[in-house]
Amino acid sequence: MKLKRSMKYKKFSIDRKYIIMGLALALVSMFIDIWPFVFLSLFCFLNSMVLSIDRYVSAPVDLEFSTFSAILFTKVYGLPWGIAAGLITKLVAMLYNKRVTVDHFFMMGGYTIAAFAASMIPVNNILVIGIIATLIVNLYIFFISKFITMLSFYETLMYGSSNVIFNTVLFIGFSEFLYKLMIFL
Repeated sequence: MKLKRSMKYKKFSIDRKYIIMGLALALVSMFIDIWPFVFLSLFCFLNSMVLSIDRYVSAPVDLEFSTFSAILFTKVYGLPWGIAAGLITKLVAMLYNKRVTVDHFFMMGGYTIAAFAASMIPVNNILVIGIIATLIVNLYIFFISKFITMLSFYETLMYGSSNVIFNTVLFIGFSEFLYKLMIFL
């Protein structure tokens, strides 16, 4: 059986909007460093996806990329970028999930503390800095949760321990690679 010429080959086509976006990105990259924005977008996406679990599961867990991104951005791009990364990743996740509660603003304060801690810890190892800053943030969140938002001891313990474990896994598994990649690019 012979196939028609049009059935043998499928025409490869790229949508024009992707070509235009790529050219615009290349043009913009000639004038500013776009990599912080690329990494910030990645962390915003990841944080929104992880925090969308709150929509479907009502469990006292605190899995987020905001602390991780605040610390990495502080060490690579400086304190203002670190604060911005922590705040923007949380803000985007709040908008994506269409859920704003008072404790989110206290958490944003925690991400600012993470950025400040990362800038002040006199160690050159991103893993050590990340774990110490995560513990400092969770100590702050513990006191806020216990004495201001009046969560139960169980909820406070669950939120804090899940956050420390999650961020520790992130720092052990990905911080060195991402830190080197962010510095390189």
